[in-house]
Amino acid sequence: MMKIKSIIVDDESKSRNNLKLLLHEYCPAVEVVGEAESAARAMLLITEHQPDLLFLDIEMGELSGFDLLKLLNGKQTFELIFVTAFDKYGIQAVKACALDYLLKPINILELSNAVDKAIHQIGPKKENERLRELIANIDRKDEEQKIAVPLADKIEFIAISKIIRLEAEGNYTHFYLENQKHYMVCKTLKEYQELLEMHQFIRSHQSHLINFRKIAAYVKTDGGYIAMEDGSQIPISRQRREDVLARILR
Repeated sequence: MMKIKSIIVDDESKSRNNLKLLLHEYCPAVEVVGEAESAARAMLLITEHQPDLLFLDIEMGELSGFDLLKLLNGKQTFELIFVTAFDKYGIQAVKACALDYLLKPINILELSNAVDKAIHQIGPKKENERLRELIANIDRKDEEQKIAVPLADKIEFIAISKIIRLEAEGNYTHFYLENQKHYMVCKTLKEYQELLEMHQFIRSHQSHLINFRKIAAYVKTDGGYIAMEDGSQIPISRQRREDVLARILR
């Protein structure tokens, strides 16, 4: 089942918890990846997680849900469902291009219908993006193939051949490319390992995935490490040493 990444924005913790429980029980396609009690916090979460769907309260103290949309300045890439206790905002919500509008207390059927609308809007977009790159990669030589990397304000398509190495930092992955380019992505290194191993990338350490073609030298001193073309020195973990050296020295 396709998962819809969502964020709940509401200044009342009770309301956030209630919506989260309803989504878990009745809308299994929706994965809540973050909760925000304010517009400022929501901005950070939107940048970090790049959600498919936002459940947004309207009245939230200093900045309203409408203020949040203004701060995004037209860079809204997610579908939007307003959730509020006040029906006076209905017309404004529609003008704000919301996919749907739910009144508190939330009616389960209305919530389910709103989520179904979101799935029908989001599904084709996600599939089309994935298929476009897949089809393009079929016709590319290995060194010309690209990987989709979600950044704060866009999805960047990076040539795999230009990646020197990847480094993990918790649930984030740092991409180090030719010409000193660097990106930080909100995905784990393991996800990229599965994509890149077929393109001659090696997991030399729990925190490092390196491009075999970008290795400059294997240095035996100081316990042994791999020197990359960008000057970085990558450790080799004890449990991976045998496999990595067999690959390098064969």
